[in-house]
Amino acid sequence: MLRDFENLVLLQEIDLRIIEQELAKKQFPAMVNELEQTVEKAKQAMEAAVNRATEAGNNLLSLDEQAVQAQAGLERSQTRLNSIKTNREYDAVHAEIETQKNIIHSSESRKKKLTDEAEQQKAGAEAAKQEFENVKNENEPKSADLKAKIASIDSVIAAIMKERETVTPLINKSILRTYDLIRKRRKQGRVISCITEARTCSVCYKELEPQIMNEIKRSSKLIMCQSCGSIFIWTENKDQK
Repeated sequence: MLRDFENLVLLQEIDLRIIEQELAKKQFPAMVNELEQTVEKAKQAMEAAVNRATEAGNNLLSLDEQAVQAQAGLERSQTRLNSIKTNREYDAVHAEIETQKNIIHSSESRKKKLTDEAEQQKAGAEAAKQEFENVKNENEPKSADLKAKIASIDSVIAAIMKERETVTPLINKSILRTYDLIRKRRKQGRVISCITEARTCSVCYKELEPQIMNEIKRSSKLIMCQSCGSIFIWTENKDQK
């Protein structure tokens, strides 16, 4: 019976490894998606910042072009003053000159504001680019690692199952049947309650009576927790599983 219990503990360890892999198979894709979304958000933030910087730069260029055109128009209008023959033409040219001067003055007053804005947006774009690179370098290797693990999970489970197949024939069929019945009802898969001098069930933490403790120590029969139904196995002073 003692050998059966030792193999049962080994079987429990194997089954917990299988459950761990099956859980990973469910959780890893979501984790990969989360990592990829983090990178994508950083990319979108970078692209938005670059677009704002480009727009600010274009606005500044447009303002400069507007000022240059206004200056050229002012010079042409001033040149025309020398060939004006009527008051009507004179008034029209003067109106043109005032318009061009206003455009130039307005451009000069707006230029500082747009220059500051363009510099801020450029700095923001550079910061966003760096942040994207940092996020990408941090998350893409994690994502690749998880994808590799996802691709290998089935083969890992298959290898662990082969280990299981070498252990199960070593356990009394009645004990194994009881173990499997309990395991199939539990999501976490933990069936064995390893008992030490602490005198408590390692699954539900129910305190055990001295008589039960003595029976568990003898390891002569299958004893289960009256509270949670786990199988008691004496482990002396070993760490609880």
